[in-house]
Amino acid sequence: MRKLNWKYVKELKDSSSIDKFEKKHGFSYPKDLKSVLLSCNGGRPELKYYDTASEKDKEFKTLLSFNESDIETVYKSYPLDSSDKTLIPFASDPAGNFFVLKNNEIHLWKHEVDKTLFLASTFSDFLEMLHE
Repeated sequence: MRKLNWKYVKELKDSSSIDKFEKKHGFSYPKDLKSVLLSCNGGRPELKYYDTASEKDKEFKTLLSFNESDIETVYKSYPLDSSDKTLIPFASDPAGNFFVLKNNEIHLWKHEVDKTLFLASTFSDFLEMLHE
């Protein structure tokens, strides 16, 4: 997995909060994503832009925090206001959209149209897409 520098990381107040969240909601994050969530809670990558087939320089904003008292948390975001109740948010962009797991793949959920856009098969693959 690509090593990135992460800014504004918030120390987890409860090191088991991700495990508890997974158990409560009946799913498990993929290992690569969970590793970053644990070590970079609420963080922002220094390389924050990515390209899709139709758009260039889209922005990854921040990982959702697993500290309930933080501003942008997984607790305030899950479940999404989506017709697809299987989406699991883990990060956001500046436009109010969420990066989500859908069938263990990385997608962008566009909140204004309630549609997802496939980005990568794995979180590791998504990290490889990030650039300046």
